[in-house]
Formats: sequence, C-alpha cells, structure tokens
Amino acid sequence: MKRLITCLLALTLCAGLMCAPAAAAEESAPSRLTPVQVWGTITRLDDDSILLENSNESNPNSEIIVHLSETTYLIDAVTGDPMKTEDLKDGDTVYAWVGPAMALSLPPQAAATIVLGNIPADYAVPQYYQVAEVKPQIAQPINPPQPLTYVEFTATDGTEVKITDKAQLTPYLTKNMVYLESILPGTELLVWKDSQGSVIKAMLFAYDYRGYLSVSEEAVSVNGAVVGKTRASEDGDVLLPIRAVAEALGMEVSWDAAKGAVVSYGEKMIKPAPLTTNVLFTAMPGGEILGVDGDGETYETYGTCVKENGVTYLSLHTLANLLNLFIAD
Repeated sequence: MKRLITCLLALTLCAGLMCAPAAAAEESAPSRLTPVQVWGTITRLDDDSILLENSNESNPNSEIIVHLSETTYLIDAVTGDPMKTEDLKDGDTVYAWVGPAMALSLPPQAAATIVLGNIPADYAVPQYYQVAEVKPQIAQPINPPQPLTYVEFTATDGTEVKITDKAQLTPYLTKNMVYLESILPGTELLVWKDSQGSVIKAMLFAYDYRGYLSVSEEAVSVNGAVVGKTRASEDGDVLLPIRAVAEALGMEVSWDAAKGAVVSYGEKMIKPAPLTTNVLFTAMPGGEILGVDGDGETYETYGTCVKENGVTYLSLHTLANLLNLFIAD
C-alpha cells in the first residue's frame, strides 16, 4: 500500500492545503507529507472502498472515496479491537487517515492507512500518529538505569505528545510487551486522551522499519548511535556512507568491479521468504543503483552515488528506502 500511496497524484491534497484557513496553517507546518484525517458518514460501502460524506471543514472535498486494502487498519474506536468491513454499514460515522496523496477524480480517491468505526455519539475519538522525533528524558545518575517515566515526541504532523507511565500501553494484535522505550522514530500508534488532554491509553502497531536514521550537518546516527560522517553532493543532496550505515544494521558490504558497493544480509539476519538472494542492493558510483524487492526482483532506483577516499556514499532518501529505515526529524 505504501507504494500505491507514493504513486498517487498529490494535486488534490495541495489544493486542500491552500484552501485551509490561514490560522490553521500558521499553527504548525508539517515538515513532511503525512496522512490526512477525514471523517464523516458512510453513504456507500463496497468490499474494498467507502464513499464518505466528508465532515472535515478544512478539506474542500464534500465527498471522498476511501480505499481499503489488506494493510489498512480497521479498528473499533472504543476498544482498539480489529473490525471487519462487514461490521460497517451505511450511515455509520467513521474517522480515517488517508493518503497523503489523492487521485484526481470526482469525488477524489485515497488509500486509507487506518479507519476507525463503532464511534458513539460525542465520543473523544483516538488520534493516529507516527513518531518523527523522540525527546530524550533526562537520565538520572542511577545504575542500573531505571525505566522511563514518560516519553515526549513530535509526530510527523507536528503534534507534540507526552505519554507517562500512568498510561496504558498495549500492542496491536500481538502478545509482545510494549514499554515507553518501545516508542521510537517511525513508531505508529493510536492515542486515547481524557477530557484534560492527558494520554490515558496508547496502542502501538508493529514497527514497520529496520531502524531509524538521524542526520545532522556532519554526522549520521543509526538507532541513536553515531556511525559516520555525512557529505554533501554538488547539488546539495545529503549523502551517507553506505558501509557505516549498513554494517550498523548487521549487514555485509563488499565491492564488485562491475556493480560497485554490494550490500547483503548478514549471517545473523533473518532473510524473508521467498527470497533466495542475499543481496539487498548494489550501487555503482556514477552508475546504476539496483534494489531487490520482496519477491527477489531487481529494480532500478535513483539517487547520487559517489566514491571519495575509499568511502562510497549514497543519497539519504535512496539509502533509507533501500534499507527500509525511517528518517527521524
């Protein structure tokens, strides 16, 4: 679904942002494209789509077709339990996070990341967030380190959220234990708040990345640990050292005269089925950058690859996509 979302046109979204009230635009300016929240009444329901009469006044579209897929979370807004499409019916109120891109049609269409149903009247609907940056809690000089008592994070839409150890933390559809320490850049979660705005419950979805990158003007960190220095290309693109980043994830990096840098699964890494190749991607300085998808098929991607003083560098976003890493703010 993520590739589908990426491929959809974003022109309708841009128009919606331009039509939003100026005051709302001044409150916070998201640094990246994020899912758009829509809500309203179901006027038509199919197996894989919902026609929604949109009640979000900041969105210029009175109706929107919300597409559902196998990866869409369809969740009971009260309990957090999964729902089925057949649990919905015409006239129901639902909240959905879609896009961020919308297909140009009438009404516009977008793929849903999450849909909330079974919403009682006047109920404080939980909010969906993806963590962009976690603000570290000041560590106390105690050995061994004590569990966190709170986590503050900035979501990808710019919202500031604080979750304390008083809140109930639950995983979605697993029996894994989750803690405040489980909230990392890239984490997706649903958050319930009380009438004072304090978080009383948070439900964490399975982490969708191998880890996260943090990039400054001079250094790059993988999962919070500095692994190397960054470099800028002639056109201002941020470049990262392939070997330093990949090896921090337990991968192996070699050099091939015909392919350039070759990044492969390490001995201790679990290779997903049905892959038969160990190679994740190859990158030739000044040449092709080839990735390997989940079916073992090779595809070409684009970015800047250079070699300098024996170190091979690759564009930040290209490397993050090839290694499935979240880019933290």
